[in-house]
Amino acid sequence: MDRLLLHGQPQIRDGFPGQRSAVLPRSVVSSWLAGDPLLDMVPSDVGYYPSAESHFVDRPKGSAQLILIYCFAGEGWAQIAGNDFRIESGQVLVVPPNAPHMYGAHQYDPWTIYWIHLAGRKTKTLLRLLELGETGATLYPGHDPALPSLFERIWHLLNRDYSEESLQSASTACHQLAAHLIAMRHRLQDGEDGHSTRIKDVIEVMHQALDRKLSLEELAQTANMSKSHFAFVFKKRTGFAPLDYFMRLKMQRACFLLDTTNMPVKAIASVLAFEDSLYFSRRFRHIHNCSPVQYRAIQKG
Repeated sequence: MDRLLLHGQPQIRDGFPGQRSAVLPRSVVSSWLAGDPLLDMVPSDVGYYPSAESHFVDRPKGSAQLILIYCFAGEGWAQIAGNDFRIESGQVLVVPPNAPHMYGAHQYDPWTIYWIHLAGRKTKTLLRLLELGETGATLYPGHDPALPSLFERIWHLLNRDYSEESLQSASTACHQLAAHLIAMRHRLQDGEDGHSTRIKDVIEVMHQALDRKLSLEELAQTANMSKSHFAFVFKKRTGFAPLDYFMRLKMQRACFLLDTTNMPVKAIASVLAFEDSLYFSRRFRHIHNCSPVQYRAIQKG
């Protein structure tokens, strides 16, 4: 997460030109879920934020609902339960219920997003079928025209009225949205060469190895690919070369340590397996456009 993009910028939760949203009273949602056993997944909030400049949401205690954010254009970032994510056009961010999180738009290329909060017992089933835990994830459906259509239909139904007919139709559309994401997930996992699963495994290895060095050869072996093929597939899936991606993860962790501890820069460099603190500072500046000391001095939120 490039938290530097927030500094010195206004932080706006909603109110963007051209936005559309529908937020239902929680009492209505609870009544629906309790009154009709067939309504096992319903939308409580849904919306569309175009070019959401300075968009920022921070929920330290999480949300009771499952949140899906489809990045239609631009870029954004998120931190969920301490895990950092970069969200690009064509990706879906999944925020599990009750997971502490924050997310926002990229400063120079703010995202256009469709978003929805889902309530009901089937949200747990959806997370299980998507093979996601409690730390969030991004999915890669690409620019699938079915997704905006489903979000728009749900918004239209909730914006119309609170009738039983609208609720049932909205719930059906939520199930269609869930089924679409599950099918997409399985297509990627079962696709030729199993690339998505392999890249996911490599990124997990990276997250677990921020305190040491990794070589391209080690990462390629984890993916069971040649170095050249792995580098090509990884960049195609993530937008970054493997070692560049790993370096950015380290710098994200550095930001976290600078924000939350009093550790000297030299100690942070050592924790992240940099033998030379000056080299660490140069890499930090390359990614964040300021030194670690300058970053720490910036007034936060």
